[in-house]
Amino acid sequence: MKKWARWIAITLAALFLLTSVLPVLANEQELQDVQRRMQQQQNKAAQAQQQINSVSEQLRTIQGDLDGALAEYNAIQAKLSRTEEQIEVNTESMKKAEKNLAERSGVLNKRMRDIYKNGQVSYLDVLFGANDFGDFTTRMELLKRVLNQDVVLISKVKAERELILQKKAELEQDKASILELKQSAAQKKKLIETRKDEREAVLDSAINEKDTADRAYKELMETSRRIEQMIRNSKPGSKGAEATGALVWPYNGPITSPFGWRTHPIFGTQTFHTGIDIGADHGDPVVAADGGVVIYADWMGGYGKAVIIDHGGGISTLYAHNSQLMVSEGQRVQKGQTISLIGTTGYSTGPHLHFEVRQNGSPTTPLSYLP
Repeated sequence: MKKWARWIAITLAALFLLTSVLPVLANEQELQDVQRRMQQQQNKAAQAQQQINSVSEQLRTIQGDLDGALAEYNAIQAKLSRTEEQIEVNTESMKKAEKNLAERSGVLNKRMRDIYKNGQVSYLDVLFGANDFGDFTTRMELLKRVLNQDVVLISKVKAERELILQKKAELEQDKASILELKQSAAQKKKLIETRKDEREAVLDSAINEKDTADRAYKELMETSRRIEQMIRNSKPGSKGAEATGALVWPYNGPITSPFGWRTHPIFGTQTFHTGIDIGADHGDPVVAADGGVVIYADWMGGYGKAVIIDHGGGISTLYAHNSQLMVSEGQRVQKGQTISLIGTTGYSTGPHLHFEVRQNGSPTTPLSYLP
């Protein structure tokens, strides 16, 4: 009887342990599954973040590649032009050398024919046929001149022949270089077109895809806030000899987009335009609206290649989307001085100048300051 009671107690204890432990184990297993799925999602998110760069950084990378390809292409074109000019020079030199060779060869051939027909003149007979000592010295001088002329004529004929051979070799080499340069230029031109297509794709995405457009606008506004903070943190500039207190137009062109709020052409969302856009041709010069100190001259997010000038009195101006910057940070500039060239870098779909006037760092309408 006691034996049966003991087995019943053991069985009940085992059942109690199973009913207590199994749910705990099941809960722990479920928790581990959830944590594993969370980690997988976090890894995917991290990978996606690494693969997706900001719009401005994509444009900056593409623009850097484009600028490099354009510089190499221009260098190749310049070398191609120099080589073509050298070919023209060498061709002209060879024509002149061939003409000289023909003339001198004619003289030399005539001299040889005369010698052949009349026989070689005995120089001793000429000298001893002199009537007196004066006649002797005269004949001696004449013979020297004849001999020298023959030697010079032969030397010139030989030199002209060597020059012609040299020019022919140089022409052949230059023509081979022309073919290589044209191939290199074609390759660079293809690379430039590829980079332009990539740039257009990013810009089209920024315009036509709402998520990308929103991200681009947020990045632009964040850049604008950084500009505001940078201007406020810079040393307060006082009006120096450079600043006149009256601004001039940085470029003479039509206003294609005004200052203030505007509506997105596709999504209908409201965005704030911190300056004015002035229509312009690519590569045209941009001038400083007034004298002052350059406090920034570099790539600046969606603004592309930008210049900021402090004019003192809390007034600063910004010039964006340039193709080339002609000034550097810390440089003093005069009103009307060329500071950059018109371009389409950053968030820009065509060549134009984005111009801002800022009062104590905050953007304000430029038209209140321009004549």
